[in-house]
Formats: sequence, structure tokens, C-alpha cells
Amino acid sequence: MGQAHVSKKIRLQAPIELIFERLVDHEAMGDWPGVTSCRLVQEGMPRNGLGAVRQVKTNGLTLLEEIVHYEPPLRYDYRITKGLPVDHLGSVRLSPTEDGVELSWEVRMTSRWPLVCELVGHRLSGGLDRALAWFTAEVERAAADSRGDTEPALDVVVQ
Repeated sequence: MGQAHVSKKIRLQAPIELIFERLVDHEAMGDWPGVTSCRLVQEGMPRNGLGAVRQVKTNGLTLLEEIVHYEPPLRYDYRITKGLPVDHLGSVRLSPTEDGVELSWEVRMTSRWPLVCELVGHRLSGGLDRALAWFTAEVERAAADSRGDTEPALDVVVQ
């Protein structure tokens, strides 16, 4: 049995509610690097919450992801139900800090084919680095615009 774990953390200078709202805006995920398109195929409770299913097209793959835990504005979990030869469970958590918000994105994968997990985990890790750097710039720009600032922070570090 193969297993892989991908873990990324970033700090954001934006209101936690804005960050969460942007994370669960399924249609807007089509703008993320590496994502060709994303659409909501089943509404949840609320619309983008528990039970929502999104179709994500990326790198020639079509994935179905279901929201399996929804706790605004602190956390949501999703499971890929179709499109990958691995069992993929992702958890996105937000934690307020003294100087902003920490975003933690954890993915655990298992497969009966060990090398498949390693390959998917490696590709996902690099893709998440690019996506989270882009997401940080977008969210901090939106937060700066709402405050009337003209220059949002640009120092993005993905751990």
C-alpha cells in the first residue's frame, strides 16, 4: 500500500472571512495556476459547503471533489471521488495569528500502487506551491483594495 502526505503552510495579511470565502468559491478556482476550469456540479449546504461537488480540470485530468467537512471560516475538507488512482483527502485550515492568518493545506493519499502515490504527491506539492503563491497575492490585493491601500505585501513564502 502506497502513501503520500503533502503539507503546505502560508501566512496571509487579510481578514480570515475573506480568505475562507475565496477558498470555497469553486467557480473562481478556474483562475488558479494549473487549473483549466472548475465548476460546481452539485450544491451543498450552504451552496459551496458540505456536500458540494466541484469538477476540476487540471493537467489533462477531470476530477470530482466533494466537500466532506465545512466549518467557516476555519476549515473545510474535501475528497477526490473520481479522476485519480489514489484515495485523496485534503484539509484546508485557517488559524488567526498575531500578524494575520496561517493557512495550512494538508493532503493524505493512499493507493495500492506505491509509486503512484509518490508521483501524484510530487506533482501536487509543486502545483500547490504555485497555486498558494498566486492565491496569497490575490487575497492580499483584495484586502488592500478594501482598505484603500495601493501596495499589498508581496513577500510570499510557502513552507
